[in-house]
Amino acid sequence: MARLRVRFGSAVAMLAAVLGYAAAFSSVFVSPSAAAEEKVYLHQDWRLASSCDAKATGEQVSAVGFDVSKWHRTNLPNTAVGALVDDGTYKDPMMGKNLKSLPGMDYSTKHFFAIQDMPKDSPFICSWWWRTEFVAPADFAGKVQWLHLLGINYRANVWVNGKKVADEKDVAGTFVTFEFNVSKYLVPGKGNAIALEIFAPLKNDLGITWVDWNPTPADKDMGIWKEVFLTADDGVSLRNPYVTSKLENDYKAAALTVSADLRNTSDKAVDGVLAAEVEGGIHIKQDVKLAAGETKTITFNADKFSELKLAHPRLWWPYQMGDPNLYKAKLTFETGGHVSDSADVTFGIREATSELTDKGYRLFKINGKKVLIRGAAWAPDMFLRYSPERVDADLAYVRDMGLNTVRLEGRIDHEDFFNKADKLGILIMPGWTCCDAWERWKGWKEEHHKIAGESLKSQIRILRNHPSVFVWLYGSDGPPPADVEKMYLGILKDLDWPNPSLSSASADPTTVTGASGVKMTGPYEYVPPMYWFADTQAGGAYGYNTETSPGPAIPPKESLERFIPKDHLWPIDEVWNFHSGGERFTTVNVFTDGLSKRYGAPTSLDDYERKAQAMTYDGQRAMFEAYGRNKYTSTGVIQWMLNNAWPSLIWHLYDYYMVPAGGYYGTKKSTELVHVQYSYDDNSVAVVNGKYEEIKGAKVSAKIYNIDAKEKGSKDATIDLAADSATKAFELPKVDDLSKTYFLKLQLHDAHGKLLSDNFYWLSTKPDTMDWKHRKDTVYTPQAEFADLTGLNSLPAAKIIISKQSLGKKNGENWMSLTIENKGDGVAFMIHPRVTRGKGGEDVTPIFWTDNYFSLLPGEQATVRARYDDRALAGKEPVLEIEGYNVEPGTVAVGEFTAVQDDTP
Repeated sequence: MARLRVRFGSAVAMLAAVLGYAAAFSSVFVSPSAAAEEKVYLHQDWRLASSCDAKATGEQVSAVGFDVSKWHRTNLPNTAVGALVDDGTYKDPMMGKNLKSLPGMDYSTKHFFAIQDMPKDSPFICSWWWRTEFVAPADFAGKVQWLHLLGINYRANVWVNGKKVADEKDVAGTFVTFEFNVSKYLVPGKGNAIALEIFAPLKNDLGITWVDWNPTPADKDMGIWKEVFLTADDGVSLRNPYVTSKLENDYKAAALTVSADLRNTSDKAVDGVLAAEVEGGIHIKQDVKLAAGETKTITFNADKFSELKLAHPRLWWPYQMGDPNLYKAKLTFETGGHVSDSADVTFGIREATSELTDKGYRLFKINGKKVLIRGAAWAPDMFLRYSPERVDADLAYVRDMGLNTVRLEGRIDHEDFFNKADKLGILIMPGWTCCDAWERWKGWKEEHHKIAGESLKSQIRILRNHPSVFVWLYGSDGPPPADVEKMYLGILKDLDWPNPSLSSASADPTTVTGASGVKMTGPYEYVPPMYWFADTQAGGAYGYNTETSPGPAIPPKESLERFIPKDHLWPIDEVWNFHSGGERFTTVNVFTDGLSKRYGAPTSLDDYERKAQAMTYDGQRAMFEAYGRNKYTSTGVIQWMLNNAWPSLIWHLYDYYMVPAGGYYGTKKSTELVHVQYSYDDNSVAVVNGKYEEIKGAKVSAKIYNIDAKEKGSKDATIDLAADSATKAFELPKVDDLSKTYFLKLQLHDAHGKLLSDNFYWLSTKPDTMDWKHRKDTVYTPQAEFADLTGLNSLPAAKIIISKQSLGKKNGENWMSLTIENKGDGVAFMIHPRVTRGKGGEDVTPIFWTDNYFSLLPGEQATVRARYDDRALAGKEPVLEIEGYNVEPGTVAVGEFTAVQDDTP
């Protein structure tokens, strides 16, 4: 692609560092489980070393002053390999094939390392010591002191000040949260030491598996991947505050139930008062008696406490359906005239339900309204280095693309993630992972059942307060056997889980709960746009597809250069393949073959890139459009995936470096709340109304153009759009003498002439067809014939200008606006503006364009706007670049940008 650069000047401040995982190291994570001021986080200045190198006992390692000067330094969260990468011990594992050369790395694309034994010479067969020193708060004196470990992978011996607190036999499970009474060991007001001897998960452990998404690191992500903190109380601990709601009177009223677990750690009975204060002026309390050592769940319900009956509550809604309103509550336990412990909790008042349609498909409703699930699956960093800033960007991208859901398959990360989703009104679909011990039930021993149960209890206690979480999947690629399923269901019932649960992400029924109502039929490999409309047996637009994708997503050239060495950038070779997937997704050959046959064989990396972005845009758009048009025969679709845990060529909507490309903007176009679209199966035009109100007198127009941009046909219609509907407007007219590659321009206006939606397609008189007879499974369906889109290669060089441009700042965020006009006689195809950190620098990310990879007919113009934060500039001067399928250097005339302060474009 050709490009042109424009300097913005100094209109925006140059602040902060580039967004990245390293930002996590200085962060403080606050859980709503307890008041923030009561938590003392121990995330800074940890040291780690292999126990095979550090020849010392736990008593010695956990003693204050133990010499760790030669140990590796890190902050939490991190894994052993992650820490060694961060401190430079290991070379950048993201570049080229470096990862393969890391000690202990058993990389094979033919099996999952997570379910294999570590190599005998691996440095991670040994346990690793993780150690830190700190001063415990002086006001902890005389109180019961607790050490909280929310995520250890996988087993650990826990030591404090030379004393062993817990054994690896008891501290086991990636998703189990632990807390220990360390009152006998900590010294308030003075220096203390904590040492964890951590053991990597074995092949049969219930750990974290990367499956075929990306390689599993050499340590199998051994380390501390969630929060570590201290709390103190006066003998009665308050845990697991919970507020649930029952909506009544056609969702105009709500009855709340408030509860918490109280634990008396003393050897004497305690009398006290549990008080609850709920936002809105609600104050309630009840007397409590606790026997020595007793733990009891105390509940306030609306039948006894009428204050918990609310009229006209502010409901929590997914952001496209309403406001994601949240409430706060505070619970306090007092005894002997003073507060022993307290906790804050944030919650939403809403109802999530599901049902099977008459066709047997799972349909979800929020507050009684149907919702078409359109989402993508999120992945954390490969070394589990949590970054709040990165998650902010991930979730902002989700909303910017118009998606409403994020799926978490076994990546149930920090509670901060769910807090953010609650505030943003994004639905979350968590559950266990596939393809490892989590689904090898036949080999489970007593310990597996125990850890699985404790894992579920730990996670449900956290997730049940979050209105963003609307379902729980206790199986992934298949459902568990009856005994395990009953165990899971019993835990969900005991913990008053307020949402639906599913036995798996697949269609396999169980003898306990019957049909799941969802499917996991792929595809995961490239298919042409028409597939999603034509397929009725696998991944096509019917039912609820829990994971699927049109295949690879090639990052832009500038991103490729950050992880593929220059001498391997072109042609595609084994380094590219190394950054594809695992198992049967080890190359991008199917995608590239489809590209070559549809767009013409690529002659260079630049040529490959422009064709890949066009094909990915088209593929992602078609997938989401098909599911949108078919609602509620289709009830949900989850793109596999949203993002990548490392630099990858497959399965993402934006790349590892947060750069949005063709697939991102194809998705953004397809999920417009009110959207006009083309139907590949019957050559028609449809309109999807995602609003919950009707639109009368909408005007639909379609124009067909030859490759030379000459209009060849058109059709118009005025239609009424029912609320939350999909409506067929008309079939396109038959047009004679069309070029093999041609264009379709769609527009939708309201009754007053306001543009609601537009769409631009490149099509062929030679259609794509599928070779259904030779489909071996649902993962991939071969093509029989390929559309001829090679006419795009004959497009004349575009003649575009920027006729208007301005930039400014609002609420600390930079914005830029530019109007681009096509002054040529041909189509300006796939115009792509981007902002870089200095001339020739990396992309400014995260960045939010109103539109991108757009096309202009002769004489047309479009105004696009971008938003980005100062931090995204990394202290560099911003530079605008414009490129496109047929945009050549020097064809864009640009004047000075007009600075507008404290205003919006």
